Amino acid sequence: MTSRQIFGDTANLKASHVRALQRLAERSVPADRVISSALARDVVELATELNRRVGLFIDRRGRVVRVILGDAHSVQVPEFSRVRGVDGRLRGVRLVIAHLVPEAIDREELADLTKLRLDLLAVIHRGPSGLQADLACLVPAKDDAAGAFVTHQWPRATLSALVREDEGVEGPADLPVPFDGFLRDLEARLVAATARSRAQIQGTRAMALLVHDGGPDAAARKAELGELCRTAGLAVVELVEQRRPHPDPRTFFGQGKLRQVLVRALEQDVEVLVCDPELTASQARNISDETELKVIDRTMLILDIFAKHAKSADGKLQVELAQLRYNLPKMVGKGTMMSRLAGGIGGTGPGETKLEIDRRRAKERINDLDRRLGTLRRRREQQRAERRRTHVPVAAIVGYTNAGKSTLLNSVTNSAVDAEDKLFATLDPTVRRLRFPREREIVLLDTVGFIRNLPPALIQAFSATLEEVADADLLLHVVDASDPDQEQQIASVEQILRDLGAARIPRLMVFNKVDAVDPDELKKLMNAPSGGIDATRRFFLSARDRRTTRVLMDAIEDHLWARGRVDRPSRLVDACAGEFVFDHEDEKDPRPAATEGA
Repeated sequence: MTSRQIFGDTANLKASHVRALQRLAERSVPADRVISSALARDVVELATELNRRVGLFIDRRGRVVRVILGDAHSVQVPEFSRVRGVDGRLRGVRLVIAHLVPEAIDREELADLTKLRLDLLAVIHRGPSGLQADLACLVPAKDDAAGAFVTHQWPRATLSALVREDEGVEGPADLPVPFDGFLRDLEARLVAATARSRAQIQGTRAMALLVHDGGPDAAARKAELGELCRTAGLAVVELVEQRRPHPDPRTFFGQGKLRQVLVRALEQDVEVLVCDPELTASQARNISDETELKVIDRTMLILDIFAKHAKSADGKLQVELAQLRYNLPKMVGKGTMMSRLAGGIGGTGPGETKLEIDRRRAKERINDLDRRLGTLRRRREQQRAERRRTHVPVAAIVGYTNAGKSTLLNSVTNSAVDAEDKLFATLDPTVRRLRFPREREIVLLDTVGFIRNLPPALIQAFSATLEEVADADLLLHVVDASDPDQEQQIASVEQILRDLGAARIPRLMVFNKVDAVDPDELKKLMNAPSGGIDATRRFFLSARDRRTTRVLMDAIEDHLWARGRVDRPSRLVDACAGEFVFDHEDEKDPRPAATEGA
């Protein structure tokens, strides 16, 4: 027997006490019993003598495989090579802890039960009538969609009722005796419940954590976080919020709230925790230290969506640059894993740590991407200069993500740009040429959608693309008229336009998706104050119906014509990917199809 079977601080113990702990590690109990009376009595007596809690890990064959020595109020459970069971199966060991006073199972012990997927948790102590036991285990949840399992606790029982060594002893009828049969039935039910729970929700199971101060944008933030998760392929099983002015600087949520969340996440078979707002490196590390769940924040989620939707080489480079710039400050190491040396034979001095190598390679890659994107910036500047030389005006479609910008582009140019009901479905900018009657033509530019608190790393990485917006002659600000948070979305887009230096560019407000708005609500929206934007330049349409865009197209032509920008330009020679003639005479329906706000 080796000392590795004893977990805890034994430095100040007497030699006799260390030998007593070692003897506990050599004990065993019948496989059909949670614990024997003799072993329970000995572990409680030793805990009392040491004035410290003592725990035992017992496998399914009844062998004590680890002895845990805690302090007077808690025990620290050692890590396993794999924290959670597979497909609903349990760990294969039960944990028996001797308390010094008659007290119930505490929150930390229940968290260990859930985190480690233990077969059973038993707390034994000496009470007025002898040894007593509090028991807890995991059982299938009644609602499969809510999670695979929940925690079940039995009423306190005497040890004699639990071990059933004396015939005729009364106790709760559902005590886990015989234990081996009870465990086989329980695990079978847990496996079935886990399969049903996973079938209920498709995708990676995630839990969203939101900190807010209860302001008017709280509901919109919750809805937006849910949409970001859906777009990224995450199935949010629960969204947990905490009202406080700022996230806890150490643990994001408060320590107690975080513990509850982690237990709930493990009960629901969650794999990913998504936090809003952005996590600091220490917050992410502290949350990860509590569990093996993957922890990401809103910015990382947006970057992941961008990575999935990037199709062009330029888009992929910009996404990679944004990810590297965001992750570089967070490369701070974790324990000894990031401190391995890479010097050795042939190296001078101790060499670099793995963390230093990772950071150096990341910086080198960032510099390389900056050079390549500089070439992209120069190429786009040449294209813009060619447009200016040929007097071809540019109208850029901007707006909040999923407002319908790509759908509008498809409708008026008869294109087939990807337009999905997801956030950031369009990542790579799309350019189409649009010809009006009387030999007038413009360039229509579809841009990436904006979002509140757009990560600075994205703005910096996509600067070469976003410069197209600042150089446009006219902006079409598309707004989702059916979104209750449209005012906040408009404000976010306007702020980003100011940051890009595009605040003074003339714009037309295009309220899209009016077919999804109640007629009374639409009337209120049309008559509502413009919030500082010229109310005479607001248009209400459904981008899916091309007929409703006619008034908007007239307004674009009139605006650019008044500025002398569409006076018979020469042929467009840059790399526009398509051409479409917009001629009102092609439309057969004479009804007025769009309305311009009064």
